[in-house]
Amino acid sequence: MRASFLPFLLPVTLLIACPSVPGTDADGGTQSDAGTSGDGGTWPDGGLEPPPASCEAPALVDVSTPATVVGDGTAASCTAAALQAAATRGGVIVFNCGEFPVTITVSSPITFTKAAVLDGGGRITLSGGGTSRILLLDSAYDVTGPLLVVQRLTFRDGRSAGGGEDTAVGGGAIYRDGGSLKVIGCTFVGNRAPSPGQDIAGGAIYGFGGGETVIVGSTFIDNAASNGGAVGSLNGGLTLINSTFTGNAATGYGGNPGNGGCGGAIYMDGAGEVTTLCGVRMTGNEAGAIGGGFFRVSNHDNGTFTMDRTTVDANRVTATDSGNAGGMYLQGLTLRMTNSTVSRNKAFYNGGLWLHTSDVQLTNVTVAGNTAFGSNGGGLWLSNLRGGTLLNCTIANNRSTARDQIAGAIFGGGLTLQNTLIAGNTAMWVPGCNETHAGQGNLEWPGGAECTAAPLVADPLLGGLGHHGGDTETLVPGATSPARGLGTGCPSTDQRGQPRAERCTAGAVELP
Repeated sequence: MRASFLPFLLPVTLLIACPSVPGTDADGGTQSDAGTSGDGGTWPDGGLEPPPASCEAPALVDVSTPATVVGDGTAASCTAAALQAAATRGGVIVFNCGEFPVTITVSSPITFTKAAVLDGGGRITLSGGGTSRILLLDSAYDVTGPLLVVQRLTFRDGRSAGGGEDTAVGGGAIYRDGGSLKVIGCTFVGNRAPSPGQDIAGGAIYGFGGGETVIVGSTFIDNAASNGGAVGSLNGGLTLINSTFTGNAATGYGGNPGNGGCGGAIYMDGAGEVTTLCGVRMTGNEAGAIGGGFFRVSNHDNGTFTMDRTTVDANRVTATDSGNAGGMYLQGLTLRMTNSTVSRNKAFYNGGLWLHTSDVQLTNVTVAGNTAFGSNGGGLWLSNLRGGTLLNCTIANNRSTARDQIAGAIFGGGLTLQNTLIAGNTAMWVPGCNETHAGQGNLEWPGGAECTAAPLVADPLLGGLGHHGGDTETLVPGATSPARGLGTGCPSTDQRGQPRAERCTAGAVELP
């Protein structure tokens, strides 16, 4: 879908991605592997470690009374043809393939047209063999049914074919054409969709129109597509819970309009849809143009975006002379972000969060260690906001590293900052903010280029970014920090879920 966005200083068509070297950042540094434990590690038997369960999530569907059992107890009986016959009938489908794990390789997509539950019991891998998409939910663009549930399966080496602007070639493992999809406890590895292409998306999963794509307790590793290296969604809702995205890539270039490269892990386009993230980890993903971790545009400024207990860490945009939003690009939204960390992401323009034409509320959020290596806005880039607040946030150690650049912390205006801690951000000129925001109860360090009119200028004695309780990494002020007791009108808990005092500590972490 041709989106109208990015009305800023550079034309989108200049966002040209250059080839990247695995493990190397576009500014010559090395890609951090911080935050990858628990999202791509292995159990002793070689299986992928499941993501942590931070948030309440839908349970597995009961499959105790299946409509169809694929297989008669032997591996040889579990064929693609038997699976397609079961898919045609619909209903609850399980497998009986013998004692050991089994891989079923398909030469054409297994197609569902009826409501179904497909349960692999943690023992079945479905493979496209590097030549075929694996599953197709074939409904209609404006129809929310049927519902396909896939659970306890591994999807590997799916590949969809085609190019240009045909959205139907997205989804290397699963393509949802209308209808609704729920994925529970699955793993997606090495799936591919074509590149380049403006709205081709979803190396693993692409949801087009219809209802919603819901992903729970699942892991995505080394998937790639023009946009949304792991997951793409166009004009449909998207919910992600307790899921991990590592090492996925949006391999297009030029942006949107353009030839893609948006959303290293996840791409979502379309007006008026709801996006929900809780307990999600996006680490070490990359994009050729915009949004190293996540890209979301609502064309008519009427989308809703909620994010809680989520980590966006060490993602990057690979273009060395353009490209923006190393962590997340978010546009046209009513945006509510809580108890989350955006850290160590990199791009030419803006390292961490790019927020455009949105109503923004960030509470107990840490934005730390992000780098804009070619321009402004190491931490946040604000563009044409409809209003918003940073409440008890920590903006620290972000950098704009290029010569003559500004705003290591926040580039742009339009926010109210309350009880927020801004420290250790750097740029050649104007290390903090290039505009003065409204607000009170804030602490900034060092002085000069303050982000608000009258902050307390003092060293907060911040420690390093790390696991200090809760679901996400944080920075904890020292015991004698002047941030203690500085804030009023505080949330009831801090980013870690610890209770706050009435006169609370400025920043995302409350001192005891």
